[in-house]
Amino acid sequence: MRVAAIEGGGTKFLVAVGSPCSITNHYTSIATAPPAETLPKLLSYLRAEHKKEAFHAIGIGSFGPLGIAPERSDYGVIGPTTKPDWSYFSYPEALAEFNLPLVITTDVNAAAIAESTLGSARDSQRIIYVTVGTGIGGGIVISNQLNQGKFHPEVGHMKIAVNPDDPMPEGLCTFHGNCLEGLASGPAIEQRWGVNLSDLNPNHPGNDLQANYLAQMCMNLLLTITPDSIILGGGVMQTPFLLSKVRLALREMMNHYMPQFSSEDAVEKLIKAPAFAPFSGLVGAALLAQRVI
Repeated sequence: MRVAAIEGGGTKFLVAVGSPCSITNHYTSIATAPPAETLPKLLSYLRAEHKKEAFHAIGIGSFGPLGIAPERSDYGVIGPTTKPDWSYFSYPEALAEFNLPLVITTDVNAAAIAESTLGSARDSQRIIYVTVGTGIGGGIVISNQLNQGKFHPEVGHMKIAVNPDDPMPEGLCTFHGNCLEGLASGPAIEQRWGVNLSDLNPNHPGNDLQANYLAQMCMNLLLTITPDSIILGGGVMQTPFLLSKVRLALREMMNHYMPQFSSEDAVEKLIKAPAFAPFSGLVGAALLAQRVI
């Protein structure tokens, strides 16, 4: 049965109609401009698809902060954000004309559902998906269900130890300075080195610095959430060799504290790349929509 899926990212929106398994075959990418520019293009695509052949639910994975509790009045409403004109944008209002069931969550939550259901963590009971890009966010899935409280996890704002060799120890998070996002997000990397991480020489110290920060994050998540799988996605993680550097740094940090994670093989099974990158959020949105039909 056809569903519509929307992944609303900080740089672009992806929208498609189909089944979860085919949702990435035909999709449209729309730049994330202010809503007055982005929304008409999104609605035009959905109207044309619905006229061609009806879809029966809409799943949305969006950047946040985002209201994710269906019983609350702010469900599907974006909170205060630096993205121009998106603060207090309401997905339910924007999509009301279709009069269909809506499932709305964060883009990382949607990606976590995709990877735990069909992707690289499909055999795991407890997974954490982390995206490392313009921002850093995380989604937790336990027994194929999103695990969260009254708000979604804010992994990117955990405090970590600043590396003494960091030339930008103050970080750039406007709220916390040198939290994880302030030190290890894409904009932090660019401000520190003047280029993307993938543009640096493989032997540049920036690679090891980034691996150190992400390994700290993985250690914190491993010892608190006790996941079977940690999936690292997002644009920064497309840097060659970064995943292997994070794995190595984690093993060194753990220092045999938990012997089951001392071997290279064990850490490779724990920390994985997403199977559906860069479409994990779109696939997850489709899966969530399918659940409410």
